[in-house]
Amino acid sequence: MTERRVFLLIAAALAVIAGALWLSSQRHLPHSIDAGAKLFPALRTDDLREIDLIKAGGKRAVTLVVENNQWTVAERDHYPADAARVRGLVLGIADLAVVEEKTSDPKNYPAIGVEDIASANAGGTQVELKGASGSASLIVGRSSGAKSSFVRKPGRAESLLATPQVYVDAQPQNWLHRPIVDVPSDRVQQVRVTIGKLSYTLARKDRGQANLALLSAPKGKTLVTESAGDVVATALGGLELDDVRKVNAAEWQAPAEHAEFRTFDGWVIDVDGRKDGDKNWIRVSSQYDEALAKSFPAPSTDPKAPPAPQVDSRKAAEALAALASGWAFEVPKYKYDTLFKPLDDIVKKP
Repeated sequence: MTERRVFLLIAAALAVIAGALWLSSQRHLPHSIDAGAKLFPALRTDDLREIDLIKAGGKRAVTLVVENNQWTVAERDHYPADAARVRGLVLGIADLAVVEEKTSDPKNYPAIGVEDIASANAGGTQVELKGASGSASLIVGRSSGAKSSFVRKPGRAESLLATPQVYVDAQPQNWLHRPIVDVPSDRVQQVRVTIGKLSYTLARKDRGQANLALLSAPKGKTLVTESAGDVVATALGGLELDDVRKVNAAEWQAPAEHAEFRTFDGWVIDVDGRKDGDKNWIRVSSQYDEALAKSFPAPSTDPKAPPAPQVDSRKAAEALAALASGWAFEVPKYKYDTLFKPLDDIVKKP
């Protein structure tokens, strides 16, 4: 074989490779889809009324519905949803823009999680947004880094890499509005805890008393330290739910634990507790006691000092009563154990 012929063969091979690379690039960036184009340019986010998250086999996992002008979780008897999280999902989908086109071959869909959701092995989640002015549907597959996701519109062959990243959680409890109540420990004047047949009371005689003292307990019991009882007063600080369900009255006829919290400003919160397997459930009631509030008037402040933030305990009590009425909340174990702290955990050992 002559040197000239070898040269021609190498040149031909390079031309074939170059052509293949060019065709590949054209397949991934077709002229019909522009990088930066919005997937849903006409989507109106202000009139959405329902969001469905659908998993493999067409099973509806989460249904978010607007009721009484707020988002709720249908799978949890329409308990209020986390409005910020719902808004994040909606705006994320509304802002989705094309980075590049990916495969159009259904055989390759499973690799990026965008196969048809009717498939029993579908790896993605189909999001359906429904509003008065129209709807939008999208299969959200695997993420690609921290800023983008693989997606595909149902009924369309081409899959896309799009940004921003859309995170779709198919667990109903993770869409719930989590806060229940938040009462700082220094507002607590008295706590009475009942566990089975044993009861004890921790209290402060006035606002100036730093620590809760053991007011009533079985004879001979004393706190292991002056501040040992203060941990119980922290139980209502940042109390959040893990899950929620409607109250079954029969389950709560004889709760195993009970705690009553009273604040200096007249807020009375009662908490019943019961365990169900490894789940820790509470039921909460709330009311305002004006006589209690008058018993502990707010101290006068230095006129030169900045005013302390005012807390309307009456409104707070009413808001908690409305939120908690008819519901049982699953709470973290550490919070449950603090609400119903065993007396032996805070008193001196014999």
